[in-house]
Amino acid sequence: MIKVLHVITDLNTGGAEKMLAQVIPVLKSGGIEQSVVCLRSTGPVAKIIEENGICVTCLNMKPAVPSYSAFRRLKKTAADDRPDLIHSWLYHADLYASLVGRKLQIPVIWGLHNATLSPNVKLSTRLVVSQLAHLSQSVPRRIISCSCSGKQNHIDMGYRGDIITVIPNGFDTDRFKPNSEMRRKKRCELGISDDNILIGNISRFDSQKDHLTLLQAWKELLQKVPGIHFRFLLVGSGLNWENKELRDWICDAGLESRMLLLGERDDIPALLNAIDIFTLSSIGEAFPLALGEAMSSGLLCVTTDVGDAPYLLDDCGILVPKNNPAALAEAIRKMVFLSAEEQDVLRFKSRQRIIEHFSILQMGMAYLKVYQECLSIG
Repeated sequence: MIKVLHVITDLNTGGAEKMLAQVIPVLKSGGIEQSVVCLRSTGPVAKIIEENGICVTCLNMKPAVPSYSAFRRLKKTAADDRPDLIHSWLYHADLYASLVGRKLQIPVIWGLHNATLSPNVKLSTRLVVSQLAHLSQSVPRRIISCSCSGKQNHIDMGYRGDIITVIPNGFDTDRFKPNSEMRRKKRCELGISDDNILIGNISRFDSQKDHLTLLQAWKELLQKVPGIHFRFLLVGSGLNWENKELRDWICDAGLESRMLLLGERDDIPALLNAIDIFTLSSIGEAFPLALGEAMSSGLLCVTTDVGDAPYLLDDCGILVPKNNPAALAEAIRKMVFLSAEEQDVLRFKSRQRIIEHFSILQMGMAYLKVYQECLSIG
């Protein structure tokens, strides 16, 4: 049996964190014994992991503050656990896992879950990435990138390219699926009538997600199609009425009476079922989880041309340039005026693409293969 220690920066709700929680049961069913160390803070994802019988240890590091104490505690945890492999997730975890792996002679696998660095990323993260580019030449036995765009961008940043394997994110198609009863109940709860078209976005409030462009597109959509009853939904961390910057944008666009701001939620499958058209407005993504979950749920999807979104979407929706409200509004308008038959075909194709190419089982089996290859090399 292969024993793997996963090391991740934190366990709040985010793409890499969700992927770790979802792939753990698949790896467990494949005979992998696992434990998890979180460098900073545990969040809602830790509970999900623990419910699968996996031990989670938190080191309680402060953000952007290097900690020799955390390094020693991680080293002790690894020394006591004696894993065959350390699999790290996110940059800071890659760095600490590398130091421990080198000290204890345990093979290390890095995970890349960014396509590139955000313009407003902290200096400490930029310094870590610079160090990792240097360490990639000798420390990790393999690097797993969730996207082709992420692989190339990190090679451009100095990462060693010949050890990077692309394994796309996977999706739980049993959890994210069309459900008419769930749709009816959630729309009733939200006050969305049958004659409303609900346009939605699930993300977090972050410059990379470009909510300003999204709101401008929705404003332009109302001007293009004044006779249709549109409602708009934003779900995720920071997407609430307490966010003054977001609230001002909404008011400037004149969308207050049509807008639902729900903040962070744990009923995402139900909310996706309530949505008619999913819109992704990001200016930067690696392999967008929200888009894949929407496709698995059988939604009509419009996305900006970022990261591996074109590969994920394929011909199952509409792709538009980033930072272009007019193009985004026009794409949504086109979706609205497709015939019922054309809409049904797109919904079916979206879900089938996820089932056939991007299931969580396929992702887990690909990870397992990499683990086995790394140990056979050793």
